[in-house]
Amino acid sequence: MSKVCWSMLTIPVVLATSLFLAGQTNAAPPTSPQGHEAMGAASPEAHLQMLSEKLNLTEDQRAKLKPIFQDQAQQMKAVRDDPSLTPEQKAAKKKAIHETTHDQINAVLTPEQQEKFKEMKREGTEKHKDMNHQ
Repeated sequence: MSKVCWSMLTIPVVLATSLFLAGQTNAAPPTSPQGHEAMGAASPEAHLQMLSEKLNLTEDQRAKLKPIFQDQAQQMKAVRDDPSLTPEQKAAKKKAIHETTHDQINAVLTPEQQEKFKEMKREGTEKHKDMNHQ
């Protein structure tokens, strides 16, 4: 799958995480760049749970995906915590991390799950566009 398609997975994951967090805190959605970073910092368990429910993952798939999400979380934290990076550099590094993670996730999924995953990303992109235009 192309890198553009993989980067689109980020949108539904962040969207699902932000909806979960908004429901937990009753706070207004963050509008600052730091707020958006916080939304992307969902736990590896939350990411795994969301995909498990949406894609009906097997226990074997869950076991293979868990370390992928844990590694992603560690890499994202390192980028967020690096004061030497500009916001643009952080965004580029995060995008690269997401692309790598998406490639790893796709390798674990069945062809049917890959199609559903692709559809989830498409729907998430549309929702994200709608949210940005309100």
